[in-house]
Amino acid sequence: MVDNIKKRLDFKYFSETEDKYHATQMLDCGNYSVASGIKSKFGNDLNIYNILAEDITMYMTIDNEMNIKFPSVNRFPNQYIKWNAYKNAALELLEQFLDEDKIVLINTLHHELKFLGYYNMPYDYTDGMPVHWITVIHHDAKNIYYVEHPDMINHAHYKYYKDNQSVGVIDKEYLKPLFEKYLVCITIDIDFGRLDLFDERLFSILKNYIDLFDKEKIIDGINYFYGIASLRKMAELCFTEIKSDKSTEKLINSIRKINLMRIYMKECLMKLAENKSDIIDITKEDIYNTFEPMIMALINIINVLTKRDMKKQILLDESMSGLFNGLITYEKKIAELISKIIEHECDFI
Repeated sequence: MVDNIKKRLDFKYFSETEDKYHATQMLDCGNYSVASGIKSKFGNDLNIYNILAEDITMYMTIDNEMNIKFPSVNRFPNQYIKWNAYKNAALELLEQFLDEDKIVLINTLHHELKFLGYYNMPYDYTDGMPVHWITVIHHDAKNIYYVEHPDMINHAHYKYYKDNQSVGVIDKEYLKPLFEKYLVCITIDIDFGRLDLFDERLFSILKNYIDLFDKEKIIDGINYFYGIASLRKMAELCFTEIKSDKSTEKLINSIRKINLMRIYMKECLMKLAENKSDIIDITKEDIYNTFEPMIMALINIINVLTKRDMKKQILLDESMSGLFNGLITYEKKIAELISKIIEHECDFI
């Protein structure tokens, strides 16, 4: 147990070498906390890409009033993770879970946590409790040790563990009054039996991707654009004016999600190709070289949109149309590769 504690406290959760694209850092707080929790218990021994991978099929919707849901990806229910929620929890319950070596996430009055970038006191809770998940990895008599999304940290009030800046340390006495007001604990269980069947689920995802690669549907008056049809529609929308408002964050986050799923899928397929290199003619290099141009092009779009948002500029214009149209070529290459992989389904499974 002592060795496990040392490993999780010494593990570099923010390390570039362990996460080339900072892929887990692109996640929302819930999924980022799950990824951090998995790393805290298993280090790099467990492939988090298999657990986090979802359908990579892009889609967007537009209703009759021109309300737009920007391109994102189909969400498959995660079959490998069970969330156990404990509302009205207390510090003692959190300590118990940590002593039992569980993966633990917490939600509390995070606007009152000084180490967070959006610390805001006094905060008005009349509209309900805000949600933000933090991974807690250890406790001792005095402190709680946690992992927070690096983009959320206010370093002026952030104390970290020894020389590991990715593990935060906070005094229990500081947390007690917040926990007494509001604390939700989540423990995470991983279904390893189902995870062993990942390859079968993977091929159902790949087949769905090909089936919907370039399709449009109308369901209950809402227009659905799938695959490269959604990219073409985005290119058209670039000739309209979408200014910096609430839609900005949705657009950038949607594209970030699309990219994340391609990063995860690339890693999953490269692992499959490596394991079956003796019987199939698709190599890790083939998969890497096919996915990488799309991944880098999406990162470029994310960076461009983020800079425009910071400058309060119009997000979508004619130049952005060219960037979205350019994605179609890369996505077609991915579809060609996935079609070949599906042909080898019997060899993989």
